[in-house]
Amino acid sequence: MALPFVAGIAAGALAVVAWNKRDELKTKACEGFEKGKELVNDSFKKGKAKVQKLTSKATKNSTKKPTKKPSATKKVDGKA
Repeated sequence: MALPFVAGIAAGALAVVAWNKRDELKTKACEGFEKGKELVNDSFKKGKAKVQKLTSKATKNSTKKPTKKPSATKKVDGKA
């Protein structure tokens, strides 16, 4: 029975501490957001470079001249 009461007190105390340090929390959150943004941009650039590398390899492989298939022999007057 006392557990919800204790949890309520803990949540209230946490809210008061967060309110008192809101400026500090805001700056930390902004710094974390900027770091995450930089990480995403770097990952995007690396991924784009890898895709371009793979597609350039694929185009090099696809530009090879296909080998000519042997033609079938023609029958002339029933002879092979």
